[in-house]
Amino acid sequence: MRIGKLGSGELQEAVLSRISHRRKEVITGAAIGEDCASFSSDGLMLISSDPITGETQNIGSLAVKVAANDVWAGGGEPFLLMLTIIAPVTGTPRDIAAVMDDAEAEAKRQNIEIAGGHTEFSDAVNRMIVSCTAVGKANKHFMVASARQGDGIVVTKHIGLEGTALLAKAFYKELSLKLPQDMLAEALELSKQTGVGEESRIARNLNITSMHDITEGGVYGAVSELCERAGIGARIFTQSIPLLPCTKAICEALKVDPYRLLSSGSMLITTPEPQALIAEMGKQGIKATLIGEICSDKAVAINGDQMLVLDVRPDEYIRLTQS
Repeated sequence: MRIGKLGSGELQEAVLSRISHRRKEVITGAAIGEDCASFSSDGLMLISSDPITGETQNIGSLAVKVAANDVWAGGGEPFLLMLTIIAPVTGTPRDIAAVMDDAEAEAKRQNIEIAGGHTEFSDAVNRMIVSCTAVGKANKHFMVASARQGDGIVVTKHIGLEGTALLAKAFYKELSLKLPQDMLAEALELSKQTGVGEESRIARNLNITSMHDITEGGVYGAVSELCERAGIGARIFTQSIPLLPCTKAICEALKVDPYRLLSSGSMLITTPEPQALIAEMGKQGIKATLIGEICSDKAVAINGDQMLVLDVRPDEYIRLTQS
């Protein structure tokens, strides 16, 4: 067991040597002894930070995706990441190297440079913790506060992608007694669909008012957050919300509400021209669905003859795994 930072040789081998993808905006990147990264970029800058605390497998790529998704949702292009890795005292430099390899692969895929951060072993944690800060550039910041009454509310892909994959892994043995193996295999693969860069590139060039990455609390929580920030209401129709059969089956088996489940990879977009957005997304092979509209009252979900007032509450995955 050990506590503290990696030695210079370990840092070079486990962290710095794993970083290969570069961006022209980054002047000074990750290096031994450098406490700051420097970059140069014209125009508006976006920045977002997120920790990953409840996952261990593919934690590096997930940290990159979650932080980058927030910049994409704001209408920007992420180009720089700062990555902090806190490993338990039972960990090794090899464990950190695995996280770095995973993070670098995703950063390269999204054309982002890991420009620095921090790594250490600590007795304050009992599993790997990764926190990622993403910096991006944008021509315009699409804030959720800009949603307007009369806008259509569009959801991309299917909700619950991230949560479905996490539930399938966490409860695999239990679910394998109830569901087909090919369905569980499909669910586990959904973690590969949790980025939102492509829909952001399409949407920001159309007549939209806001974008919001659907994360903890699911689509119900995301709509509630948007309405609270914008000072408006919304009316969404539960039966219109796109849900994969494997998500529905897993949620039913575990008694989970799919509409309050982690949904990274699905974007909430408001626009006065929803059909134009849906058509353009379709041309690029991205499913997009109109699920409701912005109104002046409160945020509600309508399911048949039932109406639910929406709010923000703990995510279903967290509720189930920490109960």
